[in-house]
Amino acid sequence: MNIILKVIFIKNILKICFVFIGTIIGAGFASGKEIYSFFCIYGINGLWGILISNFIIGLVIFLTFKIVISNNISNYKGLIQYCIGSNTVLTYTIINLINIFLLISFIVMVSGFGAYFNQEFNLPIVFGSILISIFAFFTFFKNINGIIKLNMFLIPILIFLIVLLGIKNNFALSIPYTKQNISNLSWFLKSILYASYNSIVLIPIIINMQHFVTKKKNIKYIIFITVSVMMLLSLTVFNVLNSHIHDISNVEIPIVYIANKFGLFYKYIYGIVILIAIFTTATSEGYSLLNNISSNKRQYFIYSILICSLSICFSRIGFGKLLNSLYPILGFLGLLQIGILCIPHNQYK
Repeated sequence: MNIILKVIFIKNILKICFVFIGTIIGAGFASGKEIYSFFCIYGINGLWGILISNFIIGLVIFLTFKIVISNNISNYKGLIQYCIGSNTVLTYTIINLINIFLLISFIVMVSGFGAYFNQEFNLPIVFGSILISIFAFFTFFKNINGIIKLNMFLIPILIFLIVLLGIKNNFALSIPYTKQNISNLSWFLKSILYASYNSIVLIPIIINMQHFVTKKKNIKYIIFITVSVMMLLSLTVFNVLNSHIHDISNVEIPIVYIANKFGLFYKYIYGIVILIAIFTTATSEGYSLLNNISSNKRQYFIYSILICSLSICFSRIGFGKLLNSLYPILGFLGLLQIGILCIPHNQYK
């Protein structure tokens, strides 16, 4: 009986961890473009950036769980109202800015999906964008359990394949070493921005997953596993990218480009995983956005059509351009959100 209970306990913990990891590992991370833009270009300091960003993500998970569980908060609006008060201009502004960010993140995922088909099969970006939008539209009408099942299946495979790619690359470490990497503190800012914009996507999912946390003490296990796995995956991707740093500066999906050097097996298997990772993150973001802005089923249906249509239109801007220009800017919004979470509240008294 004790063994069965332990298995159930571990399964419930992993269920939450995999959803969190699946939410973070979207188009940017799984493609390698995110790690390249935020960490690899800064050389040795990029490693410190990975450590800092993952620490902040762990802190955000802890603070969010403590607040929503202790105060029985069921949605994002309730979280913001609890932290800074209701019926204020600031509350209204933050909630709407977060919703805009979720929409933009969804568009980036759709663009990344289209970019894969464009890079690998020379198909128009709009082809992949339409494909994922259709699948996402129907997935939106399933509850959080559907997202959980997708991540429970995907994330173990994704972890295995990223580590396998790292092994195939012999975990080679080739880090540019220049004065800029030593003196320029932009790497530090980038690491904070990386964690902050990821926290915007994570927090709505954390709120939806709180019902699966049976005991508060389990939060520490969730944080430890999530952060440890993200560190492993981030460092592995970092090393793989740096081993081919001079070949990938203008590549939209560098990991697939590198995997192709190891053979078609690695290229197409990892490509499939990227597409699934993009899909799970897109559905998480779309699901969170729709829950935030819809007050009834009719609105939910209309908004589902609207965001899918918008994502197809804007995906033609290009995955890399969207990622590099929008994410750092919106990362500042995440800093405000993290600051709100860090304010002492009644439950800590």
